Amino acid sequence: MGLRLMGSGPRHPYFAYGSNLCIEQMALRCPDATDPIPATLADHDWLINERGVATVEPFTGSCVHGVLWRVSDHDLATLDSAEGVPVRYRRDRLIVHTDDGPSPAWVYVDPRIEPGPPRPGYLERIIDGARHHGLPHRWIDFLHRWDPAHWPHSHRASDGAAPQTLSELLADPAVIELSRLRSRFGFLAIHGGGLEQMTDVIAERAADAAGASVYLLRHPEGYPHHLPSARYLAAASARLSEFLDHVDVVVSVHGYGRIGRSTQLLAGGGNRALAQHLARHIDVPGYQVVTDLDAIPAELRGLHPDNPVNRARGGGAQLELSARVRGISPRSQLPGDDGLSPATSLLVRGLVAAAHAWPG
Repeated sequence: MGLRLMGSGPRHPYFAYGSNLCIEQMALRCPDATDPIPATLADHDWLINERGVATVEPFTGSCVHGVLWRVSDHDLATLDSAEGVPVRYRRDRLIVHTDDGPSPAWVYVDPRIEPGPPRPGYLERIIDGARHHGLPHRWIDFLHRWDPAHWPHSHRASDGAAPQTLSELLADPAVIELSRLRSRFGFLAIHGGGLEQMTDVIAERAADAAGASVYLLRHPEGYPHHLPSARYLAAASARLSEFLDHVDVVVSVHGYGRIGRSTQLLAGGGNRALAQHLARHIDVPGYQVVTDLDAIPAELRGLHPDNPVNRARGGGAQLELSARVRGISPRSQLPGDDGLSPATSLLVRGLVAAAHAWPG
């Protein structure tokens, strides 16, 4: 069998963002590959999918970091085979950016975009390659978020009886109740703290910036019990009663998780005008505020008459937020100077604008 000489034919630009960042892997897989330089793919999001491998999907405002290789015809055919084109990945022609400007490149895309844990050793190869090529430190920090050890853990099991009323919940000294009365527009987060994480932070940040009233319950980290919203009766809490008597309308902030809905903010609650008002003022690129009740799962619509969101004089809107927009998903962008992910910060800004613009 004769030796194959390094090809002198056409060179194809190939953008690598996953395990082909690893120079050892590329040396074995694509021996003709040369000239790797840092590059970015704009308006795309990076994730590890349910197969445990990296892929990208269009997402306004996001940017994927990788390297641009030059590969031979033979290497490109090898990559097609290794990536399982067209069954596992497809090969798309996309525009990437280097210090020399924009240029077209081949990018392998797996259309399966439900997140999952990485295959053993896979993430480590990606991170080692990213370091070798000098990709930005913040990008490497983002990659580390895909280590399942850093993911939010499920609520711990408990041998104790779950509280059945708000009175029983408030009897737990680890549960913190907080309220501030300001304007007649209110924000509510009754499952905050370690239960529906970041909902209390979002409600409090929005209320403080808008000069609005706020009522929060912070559960301890890993709290195992979820008291349904309809059991938060004002008669059990002087603070909640005072808050609901004070405000005209309320936005109740909750967290939820559903497959295929990570970019949807669900606006339920009995005050449909307020839900529509929120949708007009919340502008987070890549995310959608859903106000059609038929498109919201029944258990997330917030329509029970005893739900505190419906007990203010003018009722309210219940805003269900995915982990991604709350900034606690591995898919969330890293926090900025304000401690919030960019999407979370824009969400708070939209809530503030909605509070300021609400008549009354």
